[in-house]
Amino acid sequence: MPGDDLVAKPWWVSTRAITIDAPPEAVWPWVVQMGYPTHRAGWYTPHWLDELMWGERPHSADEIRPELQDLKVGDMVPDSDDWSAKYVATEVESPSHLVLHSTWHVFGPVKEVDFSWVFALKPVDDGARTRLVVRARVTYRPRWIFPFVETVVGLGDWVNVSVMLRGIRRRVEGAPERISDATYLEEER
Repeated sequence: MPGDDLVAKPWWVSTRAITIDAPPEAVWPWVVQMGYPTHRAGWYTPHWLDELMWGERPHSADEIRPELQDLKVGDMVPDSDDWSAKYVATEVESPSHLVLHSTWHVFGPVKEVDFSWVFALKPVDDGARTRLVVRARVTYRPRWIFPFVETVVGLGDWVNVSVMLRGIRRRVEGAPERISDATYLEEER
């Protein structure tokens, strides 16, 4: 997949996917605007889960935000309010894929991290629907924390990414598609 070369020999890999009843062009605006909700549109996880896991107060967006659609290679995408956790966009190919890379997700016993996160939009059914595939590839130090990563981070990833994918699907499949100024996008199908 795109971005797999960023973390060539990962110690932990997660791949999740969902099918969305919309073409990739309709899914892309939701993907490209993601990021920490005080700075971008959020990660589309339920507010109760964000509160439980991170103590977050802001909600993920339920609309397409035009001011967040112009992400470019080299731009930073925050994953915390203070930008201590963040990604750099390494590939931005509308409406095909977004690759994020981080060496800043250091917490708890993790002293170093190399983390790639790809969001690939694959057309299915002659482009009428989209298979959204999310893959994380990670190396970290110290290596002895592998059981922690496998159990705690693995379970957290399964919950977070599963609900994120469903949150994206719910927003994309909602009709009509809303944008932040309460006007509506015309569908071209």
